[in-house]
Amino acid sequence: MNPLLALLNRLHITPKRQHRVQPKAKGLLLRENAILLIRHPQEGVWRLPGGFVRDDESAFEAATRSIHQLTGLRPSTLQPIARVDESEFRADASFGDFFQMYSTLFWVADWQESAPAHPSEWQHQFIPLAALPANCHPEVLQAVQAWQQFNQHGQLKVL
Repeated sequence: MNPLLALLNRLHITPKRQHRVQPKAKGLLLRENAILLIRHPQEGVWRLPGGFVRDDESAFEAATRSIHQLTGLRPSTLQPIARVDESEFRADASFGDFFQMYSTLFWVADWQESAPAHPSEWQHQFIPLAALPANCHPEVLQAVQAWQQFNQHGQLKVL
């Protein structure tokens, strides 16, 4: 057991668990009917590249930073196409806090290839839309549908 938690248990003090709302930004990158997906080696699920929005950055900046960190691709043209709400609070395994997340989904129409500042353990590759793996996160199909609807109607979608 963690020594700090053991001490808190002996003192009959429990750490306060917080409920946090956490914004995220994700990117939809398409090339020749293939979508860029990432997969963490421990999680094993394919998902869209993206990450948390820091306090000192916009969703545009967060999407650009996180996509570059994970893939080495530096987005140059981002178009917001959807807001995705994960309305249920879920526990974070690391600290026990509860998070409710929402994402801004960007269609990344153009990017430059460059080496990321730090190597990432996330695998990334363009996967044909017609051959998506079974272990895709549901956000992948939602993103493709949002992109199709944006192309038809030009409106930001709320998912």
